[in-house]
Amino acid sequence: MATTVEDISTTKKRLKIEIPADILEKEYSDSLNKIRQRARIPGFRQGKTPISIIEKRFGDEIRSEMLEKLVPTYYAQAVKDADISPVTMPKIEEGLDFKRNEPLSFSLTVEVRPKIDNLNYNGIRVADVAVSVEEAEIEDTVKGLQNDRAMFEAVDREVGEDDLLIIDYVKIDPSGEKELSTAKDQVMNLGNKLTPRGILDAVLGKKKGDTLDITLPEMDIKEQKEVEEKGNKLRITIKEVKEKKLPDLDDEFAKDFGHDSLSALKEKIREEILAAKEGNAKKQQKSRIVDTLVNNHIFDVPESLIQAELEHLIMNEKTADKSEHHGNGTAAEKADAALAESLRPKAMKNVRATVILDEIAGKEHISVSEAEMKDRIALFAKHLQATPDAIVNLFMTRDGSLDNLRHNIREEKVLDLLLSRAEITKGE
Repeated sequence: MATTVEDISTTKKRLKIEIPADILEKEYSDSLNKIRQRARIPGFRQGKTPISIIEKRFGDEIRSEMLEKLVPTYYAQAVKDADISPVTMPKIEEGLDFKRNEPLSFSLTVEVRPKIDNLNYNGIRVADVAVSVEEAEIEDTVKGLQNDRAMFEAVDREVGEDDLLIIDYVKIDPSGEKELSTAKDQVMNLGNKLTPRGILDAVLGKKKGDTLDITLPEMDIKEQKEVEEKGNKLRITIKEVKEKKLPDLDDEFAKDFGHDSLSALKEKIREEILAAKEGNAKKQQKSRIVDTLVNNHIFDVPESLIQAELEHLIMNEKTADKSEHHGNGTAAEKADAALAESLRPKAMKNVRATVILDEIAGKEHISVSEAEMKDRIALFAKHLQATPDAIVNLFMTRDGSLDNLRHNIREEKVLDLLLSRAEITKGE
């Protein structure tokens, strides 16, 4: 096999491949003979049909199957010989013209992973991130648990801001004569701070048995999920006023959370807060390591990888944007173009980071085992309260395979390695 490699750019190559005539002829002749042995042609005994007739009837099919087999095989060998790593499928520049007893020459182009010269990733300087847990953080967490365990008891007094009310309400049109909707025994928890200001101000100071009318425009529209029709009224009847009763913070309270004493519960809370902060600190350090690697190694990256990452970032940006964009036509196209332009530097950085981390993974022989994959899937399943099979189906539906999950785990392992070898500096 003859192969030449032409550099179109640092990330795009042209491979010129020649498959020898004797290889092609042998493959073609073998295929003709195999078909001859099993073909049933009227007027000839099986296996005795002249080759010329077999070729006339099955030649096109044989040539197509032969090229589908040989071209990928020789392309793979050419890639190996050229020591390149394609990141896209190759594009054949001209049609494949097979002629018997002649070599088959063809050219194809492919984008490749760039080479990184003098890759240096050991001993990267990164600042220490000090973490500690304040007593106030522990107390706030304990109070949160206490609030979660609160009970509500009926009281005979005026409504307060943290009370829970049981109400009936009737929605009435502006004339006051037509009922639009009704509901009974509805729970209104004033302490969750979700009650619209207009209703909250109206019920404060009222008592069990009181009935009050609220004209809906008096309520703060921004606090409502749905804008009511102007002039409609809400007639509320307070059926019960309940006061929040917090449990005592003692050893019995701690036992509800699986601890023998309140001090043991607080110590566990301290450990969990500290672990979370240490995890965040490591994320910060790993991010700085990636920044250093990207800044220290400048190289071209394949445009196809940039575009793929850019599409991913744009999709995430649009998903995260809660506001609805109703533009269309030229205005929408301009907005999309502006968004793509603003995100392109980030896309290029992300691709460079991925290329560097993949290169390090290869040099350090870092891979992801099936056991690690199963453990990560089980972790997702636990967090999402789903079965492992459901998690696998989620990834398969979204990505088409588990390759992205495997790649993410490998990147995490690479970053763990880099952090373990980093020079942690204090006081900077």
